[in-house]
Amino acid sequence: MYKVIIADDNPIICTALESRIPWNELGLELSGVCHDGSDVLDLIERHAPHIMITDIRMPILDGIALIERLRSHGLPLQIIIISGYNDFIYLKKAIDHDVAGYLLKPIQDQELLNSLRKAIGHLKEQENVSQMSRTARIHELRESKRNASDRLSAVIRGVETCERCGDVLAELSFPSPYQWLLFQLPLQEDGGLPEITTEDLLEYEDVLLHQHARSCHLFLPSGTLLAAIAPYEQAASVTDLVSVQLREDGIQTTHAASMQFQSLSGMQRELMGTIAGLYGQLFQSRFTPATAVHTPFLTIKDQRIISMHLSLQDYKGSLAYISEQLDQCLVSAPTPGHLDTFIKTVFKWYSDYDPAYYGMQEQMDAALLASLAFSSRAHILNALTPTTEPDSDSGSKAMNVVQYIENNLNQTLTLNMLGKIFHHNSIYLGQLIKKETGMPFNQLVNKLRVERAEEMIRRNPDVKLTDLAYQLGYSDSKYFSKVFKKITGRPPSQSADSEM
Repeated sequence: MYKVIIADDNPIICTALESRIPWNELGLELSGVCHDGSDVLDLIERHAPHIMITDIRMPILDGIALIERLRSHGLPLQIIIISGYNDFIYLKKAIDHDVAGYLLKPIQDQELLNSLRKAIGHLKEQENVSQMSRTARIHELRESKRNASDRLSAVIRGVETCERCGDVLAELSFPSPYQWLLFQLPLQEDGGLPEITTEDLLEYEDVLLHQHARSCHLFLPSGTLLAAIAPYEQAASVTDLVSVQLREDGIQTTHAASMQFQSLSGMQRELMGTIAGLYGQLFQSRFTPATAVHTPFLTIKDQRIISMHLSLQDYKGSLAYISEQLDQCLVSAPTPGHLDTFIKTVFKWYSDYDPAYYGMQEQMDAALLASLAFSSRAHILNALTPTTEPDSDSGSKAMNVVQYIENNLNQTLTLNMLGKIFHHNSIYLGQLIKKETGMPFNQLVNKLRVERAEEMIRRNPDVKLTDLAYQLGYSDSKYFSKVFKKITGRPPSQSADSEM
């Protein structure tokens, strides 16, 4: 509904306009009436109307003077002038101020309707232009965020420096002290990396902005790392807010914070040191803050030994040997790059003998900071536990699991829980589900729940959001709304309207 105010010093005319305008038919509502030009600005400030109908002559502040003041303040109101004067000078001034209508008294109903429809048309054009501008701005922000994340990836790889970055990294208002906050993005239950997107980063930043955490920037330099840079005095609150956002998206994270810095060189030094510190937290070891990979820890001899075990399907022997080599790597104060190369190499060898590791090997190869996919040394070794199962009926197994999910959408569903029910390794089960449905486990569950929600809303448009979320296994209605909008492009409250 578009809001309308009427400003005329004649109460009779105001009453006549109120009764003669078909408000509902035009999609309009009357927000206020005043009889003195000096009161109009206060009325506009209180109601933020879209259309104003005003007499060209009023006490204190007449219509033309009022319009000039509104335009000087950049207020995009649609204005319809009522005048008892067929005067070219008044008409010219009205045209100069781009009014939607100039009506002579006595007012004709059809002329009034035509002017209102013209004003409504202008408002819709403005909305379209505004939407296009917002879309262009969002696209610009996405590209800027992607470019900044790519630049940060180059800094971490050692092929770029912060001083040479032409994006937001180099545009911070030094010398204000800043701090790096790094958040690990570990493997999910199904063995896949979290699906954090550029849009998610923009949404997180919007939450930070609304919580008054200004001058904070988020980056995604790797599928295993979310990086934030924030003013030092706001670092604690930013850490809490980002952790909450990740947790709402089902990501349990470990984070590390840098020392404060006040220069671009300090920015890069603290970034590399904090990455090493985050590795140290996860793997209970000391890491050297550098990314360059030197002599690999796994040699040709190691490959032969591990390959021999794998060829004989002696996974226990292979795991014991890898565990020993991993310990040697960790006690040598390696760089993060050393451990990343170790992990990538092992998964490559495993995938040569066991197809179940193809997906994992591809993810490790693509990850800039592969080790951050794991939460501990034990997590690495657990991922190398045998997952091979007979494939003859893998499709029927996956569909049995999907059928179980569909029948229990109101329950808490995790791959670990399903693995116990169906007596399968959870990672293997996640791979079966993705192979059969084309979607990771969490994405599949959310899709099925949202489809069920749409069906429930169609049957009962008045259903409460909290009840709907609870019936579909969500403990938080806010998170349910976020998932629903991410999948459908609209909030649950608009779902019923879209079906009408």
